[in-house]
Amino acid sequence: MEELLRRHHAGDDGALEALWREIYAEVHRMARAMLAREGPRRPIDTTVLVHELYLKMGGASFENRAHLFGSLVRMMGQVVTDAARRRSRSRRREEAVAVAADALTLDPAPLGIHADAGGRAGASAIKALDRLDALAPRPAAVAWLRFVGGLSVEQVATCLGISERTVKSDWAFARAWLHRELTSQGLRPRHGRPEGEHDEG
Repeated sequence: MEELLRRHHAGDDGALEALWREIYAEVHRMARAMLAREGPRRPIDTTVLVHELYLKMGGASFENRAHLFGSLVRMMGQVVTDAARRRSRSRRREEAVAVAADALTLDPAPLGIHADAGGRAGASAIKALDRLDALAPRPAAVAWLRFVGGLSVEQVATCLGISERTVKSDWAFARAWLHRELTSQGLRPRHGRPEGEHDEG
């Protein structure tokens, strides 16, 4: 994969197609997991989301496997958010725009944070993830795939080419860091440690 990423960065169109074939199954799994959380209100279907993602990949470059999958889940989130905005406008449901368009459906419980009706916790978590990415790229990539992408430990390990033990360690680090960041912003912590901290999957 590293050679394909290098060729893609150099502008080789054939490398993009080969890279897409290699990651397609994981990308499709990520799309299904993300949209499953949206429930009946999902603004886009899986096939369209995956197609949009392929188009976005053509204009981007990726440093390594972790950067690739971390970027893909960000792109997915943006496609879903943009689709929600379009749907809200077309149906003239102005009251739904603030919640449906500003963020994905993200439950902050895994970070040890209470959910809030306005979706502030989820939006704040996304911004915190961007900051974590600058400090610790691999744990940030794991967090994007686990928290935003909804992938299992096994799936994240496959995407990033690392062991499940490393995924669990990075996820524990990222959760603790995000918990501190969010509580420092005044978001209400849940009692005890972040949910699922001792879970294996």
